Amino acid sequence: MAAFKRSIENLKANIANEDLFKKKLYEDINKNKIFFAIRGGYCSFYFANQLLFKYDKDGFSTHYKFASVPCGKIDTYITEKNLKEDIKIETSFTEGYEKIKERIALYSSDESKGISALYKFSPTKNNKDERYFLVDIEVALNAKNDDAEKQNNDEKGKIDILLYDNEKYELLFCEAKHFSNKEIWSKKGSEPKVVGQLEKYNELISDNKDVILNEYANAFKEYNDLIGSDLKSPKSIHKKCGLLVFGFDDWQKDKIEEFIKDDESLSGHNSKFIGDILKNTTRTNTNTAENIFKELTKD
Repeated sequence: MAAFKRSIENLKANIANEDLFKKKLYEDINKNKIFFAIRGGYCSFYFANQLLFKYDKDGFSTHYKFASVPCGKIDTYITEKNLKEDIKIETSFTEGYEKIKERIALYSSDESKGISALYKFSPTKNNKDERYFLVDIEVALNAKNDDAEKQNNDEKGKIDILLYDNEKYELLFCEAKHFSNKEIWSKKGSEPKVVGQLEKYNELISDNKDVILNEYANAFKEYNDLIGSDLKSPKSIHKKCGLLVFGFDDWQKDKIEEFIKDDESLSGHNSKFIGDILKNTTRTNTNTAENIFKELTKD
């Protein structure tokens, strides 16, 4: 496994004093609108499961397709004269923050939006008494950069979500797929691509358990210092990566259950099915982080 790191110790004091963090990101993290992830020597901020900002020794950065936002009041359509004389590009991430988020939402897929529904289970100063949390996303166990755009999930071990039981001190990796994703389907008698992914992830997790636990222990301490959460150091990792499938209606759910029962292609891999994840995943119904965690760790 390539060097897997989870620490921003040298950047922690710097980011806490950045205007963008103090005035915008910190508040949205605590409202569960932004997901904050500690990486190896840098940190990432996600909106709609797209990389909103990266922060490293050079400060904040974002993709040019998100940052090119006009300032001032702009109508839906503009003339060439407007383009020449009136349109100016925002020069401050802090001032252009909401517009950058609006642009990112345009690039977010249904699968990305579904995963972002789980942000409500992120650890914050407001929910430190909860037990189950979403503690990481887009986890590249076998790559140097979790945020590499062209990274091949199957080869690099980039797992969608990481859940945590803060009382049992156990981590759970989970692959998340939209119902329309072809990787969860196959002809009868053949194996869907997701099975191979899950098996490779299980091998990576098993082979690198101590490194993973040590790095997340580092990350949790730094996360607590910056956000005010109360994550305890992890002591174990569930041996199998779970599968979360979402984005379907009741009729499609019946077809999924029929397919799995008949084909047995996911036999040996724990899975959880949520239809409309944007509406049905809340802290008050059965599709909580706790319920998802328990479903995906049952024997």
